[in-house]
Amino acid sequence: MLQAKIQNDYITPVEKNTDKILEFIKKSIRKSKSSDMKIDISSLNLFDASKVATLASTYHYLKFNEGKIEWLVGSKEVEKMLRPLNLGNSNFIFA
Repeated sequence: MLQAKIQNDYITPVEKNTDKILEFIKKSIRKSKSSDMKIDISSLNLFDASKVATLASTYHYLKFNEGKIEWLVGSKEVEKMLRPLNLGNSNFIFA
């Protein structure tokens, strides 16, 4: 079972395996009653953070098309990489 900690309202997955992180985030989205979430993926590298943010944002949109995910990422490069995808439910905060 994937562990996570909650710090400053951010869900922070402890695992480094992106597939396990995605499963945990999807499970959190399914259980959530709130359409807004805060997730800290600042420990992930550029490509893993981009993968997790893209797939989880898409999954989140399917359940909460009016909701938002605030992603805490380690680099502005994540936002630059994902900007062309126009993930309207994602906001990026830089650690």
